[in-house]
Order: sequence, then structure tokens, then C-alpha cells
Amino acid sequence: MHLTPFDSTIWTGRIDIEDGELGNRIHQIIKPYNDLDTASKVLVGFSSEEGVNRNKGRLGAKEAPDSIRKALANLPLHFSNQKIFDNGNINVEKDLEAGRDKQIEIVTSILNQNNFPIVIGGGHETALGNFLAFIQRYPQNSVVINIDAHFDIRIPTINSTSGTPFYEMKKYCEDNKIEFNYIAIGIQELGNTKALFNRADEIKAEYILADELHANFNRVLDEVKIFTEKFENIYITLDMDVFDVAYAPGVSATTINGLTPFQVKYLLKLLKKSNKVKIFDIVEVNPTFDRDNQTSKLAAHMIYELLRD
Repeated sequence: MHLTPFDSTIWTGRIDIEDGELGNRIHQIIKPYNDLDTASKVLVGFSSEEGVNRNKGRLGAKEAPDSIRKALANLPLHFSNQKIFDNGNINVEKDLEAGRDKQIEIVTSILNQNNFPIVIGGGHETALGNFLAFIQRYPQNSVVINIDAHFDIRIPTINSTSGTPFYEMKKYCEDNKIEFNYIAIGIQELGNTKALFNRADEIKAEYILADELHANFNRVLDEVKIFTEKFENIYITLDMDVFDVAYAPGVSATTINGLTPFQVKYLLKLLKKSNKVKIFDIVEVNPTFDRDNQTSKLAAHMIYELLRD
């Protein structure tokens, strides 16, 4: 495990001098993070694919943080928030657990400064470290919302993987006498075995199938709104394989009959409007299998919704 700092060479793009500040793009305002500011949005890269490797997935996700940054850099500013920072990357090789320890340390520090971490994975092993930082900071009245085609509640055989984080979260909460509240949105029936559906019921997970979103999206939005009203602190993790392969070909495991960008965007808008979201991550982009940076660009658009005022 090693750290790489803010890289200004990534944050480049078009500059429209003639339009002044109204022509600004994200690359023109982002700065290296120094933890002195509060009420700031802070990007952190978790460059890991070891969890995907352990889960027998296709490799490439560790390249995602910088690929997504490049897609984010040139997006125009349609909001007044100027407090956007980048804290560089946590680079994981084989020792996922050491990388996770550093991740927890960094994310906890950002939360303790009343800043908003936006963590860019990496595989979905990214989620466990973020959750541990989140739940230690907000142990009461908290919920994790996983927008994903998969439950990711496999039981670890030896080590943590990209398919085990939410089961591990549940076990951590049990061991520490903390209530574990979990809702998965966009679940694919054909992407999860019967054993995983049974386990979701055993751990009392709430879930909404992708087919339900396709059939009546407005009703699902109402359900999510009612559900989130019960909690004060929300952690959102967005697995890019929730999108249909037509929109997101560059992921660790592609999905047929997945969600659309419109659906996920409006879920994020609804959740953000609650003013309860404390941390967000986006995972499983795999630039190796992307097409014209399509998936990285889509991920950047989803992050943009969390950067807005």
C-alpha cells in the first residue's frame, strides 16, 4: 500500500477565458486537500482491485479513480460551491487490509472535520472501510444504501472480497451492538443466487429489484423517501454495475436489464435533498473494458450530483 498525492496533471481541460467565472469547469477550482476547510467536498481515490481478484472477477478497477477524475475535470460548474478538494489515492496491491486501515484513517479525519468524503474505487471492497469510518462517526440512526445489481453479502471464506462487504458490515454491527440498516436498490434477480436472497432476508435487508424500478419508478422514489425519513445519517455506495451494459460497459461485471442513468441520477437527487447523506462512494468502474471512456464519464456525472450545493 502506498499513497499518491493530488496530481494537478489530471485536472486539466478547456478554459473559456472570454466567459469569466461563468465559464469555469471543475478543473479550474479543485485544490489539494489540507483538512483546514470545513463544509467541503473531498475526493479520495481507493485504487484497489484485490477484492475483485479474490472474488474471481475481471481485473482493471484499480485504474478507475484517475480515469474518473479526468472525466470529471472538464465538466462545467452549474453550482456555486467552490470548496472541492482532492486528497489523492490510496494504492492497494495485495494487502487490502493495510489499505483499508489507511482508508479508515483518512475518511474518519475528513468526517471529523465536518467535510463530505467522496471515495472513488476500486472494487466494491471499497465500501467496507468507508462504512467502518461512517458507523464509528455516526453509530446511531444510520443506514447504508447500496445502489447495485448485487447484494454483496457473500460470507468470507478466508479474506474480505468485493462480494462480502455488506455481510462484514452486518457482523461488525452485531459484534459492537450497533443496529445495521441496509437497503439495496437495483437488485437483479438473475445476478444473485437463491442463497443470497435468503441471506438478505436473514440479515433483514430491505431491497428493491431493478424490475420494480422499471415498472413504476415514481412509486419506488416514494418508497425510498419514506424509508430514508426514518434515519438521520445516510451512506450511499453506488456500484456502477447497476447500470445496464448499454450505458456502462466498463465495469467489473456487466449487467443486462440494468438501470438507466436517468433513474440513478434521480435517486441520488432524492437522497441528497434529504440533507442526511454523510458519505458517498462509487465503485467497480473498469477502464480496461470501457468504450470511449463511456463508463468513466457516466461515473463522473453521478459524482457531479453529490458535488452540487
